[in-house]
Amino acid sequence: MRQTTHPTESRDVVLALFTVAMLGASVVLVAIGTLIPFFEDAFHLPKSQLGLVVTVLMLGSTLFTAVAGLGVDRFGDKAIVLVTGWIMGTALIAASLQQHFWWLIVWLFVYGVGYAAVTPAGSHAILFFFDRRSRGMAMGIRQTGVPLGGVLGAVMLPWVADTHGYTTALATAGIICLATSTLAGFAYREPAALRGERASARELFLGMLHIGSEPRLLLVVGVSVVLIAVQVALTGYLPLTYARAAGLSTIVVAVLFGASQVAAVVGRLAWGWMSDRLFAGNRMMPLAIICACSAIAAFGVGALHSGDVALATLAACGLGFAGEGWVGLAVIAMAEIGGEEHSGSALGFGLTLIFVAGMVSAPLFGAVIDVFGYRVAWYGLGVIALLGLLPAVGAHWSMRRGAT
Repeated sequence: MRQTTHPTESRDVVLALFTVAMLGASVVLVAIGTLIPFFEDAFHLPKSQLGLVVTVLMLGSTLFTAVAGLGVDRFGDKAIVLVTGWIMGTALIAASLQQHFWWLIVWLFVYGVGYAAVTPAGSHAILFFFDRRSRGMAMGIRQTGVPLGGVLGAVMLPWVADTHGYTTALATAGIICLATSTLAGFAYREPAALRGERASARELFLGMLHIGSEPRLLLVVGVSVVLIAVQVALTGYLPLTYARAAGLSTIVVAVLFGASQVAAVVGRLAWGWMSDRLFAGNRMMPLAIICACSAIAAFGVGALHSGDVALATLAACGLGFAGEGWVGLAVIAMAEIGGEEHSGSALGFGLTLIFVAGMVSAPLFGAVIDVFGYRVAWYGLGVIALLGLLPAVGAHWSMRRGAT
């Protein structure tokens, strides 16, 4: 077991550095959709091939999240944030230099590989510098870097692409990624206790497999698999639903989607605060409440009638607040199960399964829409969200018995 020493770094500074690094890394991943029209104009490809842009980003992250988690346990947060930040920034700059679509795809895949470490790298530090009564809020603050990066990307990328071309937009995002990861890596004074386990890769891999068989972790992953399906439906299909099924104008759809992202930022902060202050460090009961709130919001989308802006607004904000605001709680729950020594491995294992579920749920939800329509798809999603109550409550009682 590691010897815990008194931190020499301000915990607020640590939190700010890793939040900024996450924000810089997320600019392209979250807002890549704003560049797809520019790719279409440049390469004159069908939309099916343009969809590969999103797929390769998720694929790179999915395939290498477990490796990234092991890397954090082996080398520490500081080294991984630096190395993966440089990988992402360099890949985006390299992508900006490509004149052929398939080389663009290759470099975006490399960027996705680097992004796999964004959540595991830094979670060690949150676990070390914050106690159980403050970790939820701290992780919630850090996780706001993802939607805030998306907001920055949604505003900046299309404007730069429209003015100077998509290549300049990608290069600009790469420079931002390099700058934020370098700032976080060099400014963070990593405690000796967090500089990685001097163990072999084989020992770390076996440790990950051992943690992966932990029932509490599997239950947390079960809840997260349900909630990632809600999040994917929100980010991928809510604008389409509002435009096609509810007959809302393009401007209203854009405003409501923006409202959902603002609600996601508020949700990541609020759920973290509630888990710390109202639930005394319990992460699972808030996640159970999030499942119920997500179900209500999904039922609201399913019940929409043409031109019902009021219900559309409530549903969008509810989905953002709950269906996208859950991530920080799940991350800190998995990190706490792994502990300071193996939080990276626990996150690597859990996030890999969650990302796979996200990749599968996106086309499945679209297929349900094609066959049965928007209403059935959203009602079905609401039922699935309610099923997330089972592993959430199960994990709650399992952790309570363990604490006792």
